[in-house]
Amino acid sequence: MTMPSRRPLQEAVVPIVCVLLAAFFVVFQFLATPPALGSLRFLAAAETSSPRATLEGFRSNVARASSLLLEAYRENNAEPGFFQSQSVKDKVKEAEGLLAQAARALDLRDVPPVELEHRRLEAPLLLKEILDRLPLPDPGTIPGDADISKQAIPNWNVPGTEIRIARVSDGPRTGEYLFSRETVRQLDAFYEAIRTEPNVSGSGEDLYDFYSQSPGYLLPPKWYSLVEALPAGLRRNIQGQALWQWIALVLVLVVAVLAVLGIQRLARSRRSAADASISLPASILVPAAVAVAALFVSYMSDYQINLTGSVNDIIDEVSEAAAYLAAMWGILKFSNSLANHLTFTKSESIDAHLARASIRIGGIAAALGLLIYGASYLGIPLAGLLAGLGVGGLAVALAAKPTLENFIGGLILYADRPVRVGDLCRFGNLEGRVQEIGIRSTRIRGLDRSLITIPNATFVNMNIINLTNRDRMPYDRTISIQAADSAGIRREIEALASLVAEHPKIEAGSVQVRLREGQEEKPKAEIQALILTSKWEEFLVIQQEIDLMLRDKVLAEVRTAGETMAAFDNVVPLKEAEDV
Repeated sequence: MTMPSRRPLQEAVVPIVCVLLAAFFVVFQFLATPPALGSLRFLAAAETSSPRATLEGFRSNVARASSLLLEAYRENNAEPGFFQSQSVKDKVKEAEGLLAQAARALDLRDVPPVELEHRRLEAPLLLKEILDRLPLPDPGTIPGDADISKQAIPNWNVPGTEIRIARVSDGPRTGEYLFSRETVRQLDAFYEAIRTEPNVSGSGEDLYDFYSQSPGYLLPPKWYSLVEALPAGLRRNIQGQALWQWIALVLVLVVAVLAVLGIQRLARSRRSAADASISLPASILVPAAVAVAALFVSYMSDYQINLTGSVNDIIDEVSEAAAYLAAMWGILKFSNSLANHLTFTKSESIDAHLARASIRIGGIAAALGLLIYGASYLGIPLAGLLAGLGVGGLAVALAAKPTLENFIGGLILYADRPVRVGDLCRFGNLEGRVQEIGIRSTRIRGLDRSLITIPNATFVNMNIINLTNRDRMPYDRTISIQAADSAGIRREIEALASLVAEHPKIEAGSVQVRLREGQEEKPKAEIQALILTSKWEEFLVIQQEIDLMLRDKVLAEVRTAGETMAAFDNVVPLKEAEDV
């Protein structure tokens, strides 16, 4: 009694899981991700007109942002409840905007898009802690606007360090002085080398250390007190991350893998379903699960566990790459599954094959577009990738030249339509009925029931005679004539023409009976006529009927000739009669 009620629920599992995966995708990709660092009202142009302006503006912004974040943290801990108050949110928002302005003093052009958002947040905090531990020179000795107006200098180094402020020579920010690409690239190494030195700026807090060891985005959530209550061993720093962060990352990975395996098991049980509404979604369940799991890992490591530095970069790059590859995999599987589910009146026609091929090619094109976009997002040089695809495409085109020729031949067959599936045709010295017109080859069932496969490039260049498309079917026979003299032959030819013309399916005026040329011992007549049908089966029946009519006439004439000869043999000559 429970089976009928469970069956609809089982059939609804796959669509429900697909909807949930789509919802999780939207949440992790768009809704759960914090907005880009800094809102529009905080994105005023940074002071980067000279090395002095860049350095002073940067230090002022990050100092104010640090003060606001520490105030917000203390206020948040002092307030009851599980959510931040509006006052705390306002302080965090202002600090976020100040860090955005500070990040504009850094040359981040070498940072790939996948790491850019996190780097805009981490790099100012790292550079602040580094500068706070360095004995900076007197501001008057640093080149300012007046010095630059006299003579533009290419760069300026903080004395005794590799930290360089360089003039941008190209791009939309040409002429601005920014912390150089090399400086940004080495910030982690600089910080590790100087983090144990005393802070000479007067600030006792290492804001980057506090930020990197705490969960959440910029400001720790209320439950951070649980992390602070952990044993000191779990808060030990390993490769820039606390031990509890590594443990949390492993747990997140385990949850993601288990979820994918569970969905894979579900998809395997529904993949062979006959109903397209179940088998089609089931075909993309595993790729969708992999993509969502990858985004889940990226979200948790970025905004909850708050991994930082190179570890975070690696997790982000691997997760985003897995998500893009899974999306490509899902597109290809869905297009292939959709093409296999297409049904036509003649499922082996060129129309069906082209529709299926178009869907598959569209899926491949979408996957390639996603590959190029994903590669650029991950920082893989797009120009090199396109060049590689171009060279690879040329090599594939040369290697697949016969296949391309056959494909073009299939398109010509589709455009000209000399034959269709089911048509009887003659090509070369062969005849048969077209069974399948594919993208690469055409299959024809011969009259002897053998299956003939011809490449489209060869078939389209042959003289194809479509026997099915004839509006009349030709009747052509050669029979022996019983008469021996010319007058008898004429009479017999006329009789044959009249006999064939009597059949109701013979077109009026199409009957032609001619004495076959040649000096033969026994004369023969060629009979040609048009049968009023275009159907092969009906033609065979009519042809047989006419053949039997001619056979009956010939047998009757033979019988009559035999009786005449017998009567002639019984006649007694006149002289013999008189003798008797």
